[in-house]
Amino acid sequence: MKTKLIAALALAGLLATGAMTGTTLAAGSDEDREATALRGAKVSLTQAIATAEQQTGGQAFDAGVEMKGGRTRIVVETNGPKGTQTVSIDAQSGQVVGSHAGGEQD
Repeated sequence: MKTKLIAALALAGLLATGAMTGTTLAAGSDEDREATALRGAKVSLTQAIATAEQQTGGQAFDAGVEMKGGRTRIVVETNGPKGTQTVSIDAQSGQVVGSHAGGEQD
């Protein structure tokens, strides 16, 4: 009986480890795609942050990459006179393509 219990626990542990590893690999591949998209961008992360800060009058506290509709956007969150603002900047043109009050919507 103990042998079956130990074997079942070992199998459950292996399955859980495999599930976590798969999640980690999937997250890593998203990060790889984002890094690749940024390498091909005409607008640097620094330029996008400066644009967002100028747009909102706030200071950036978070930035990331979003791929939407085949286009790469740099999403910057700022905090300033109007509270938290989120600004999306097209990574090719540098144009603001969206903004809203509050943090990034998941």
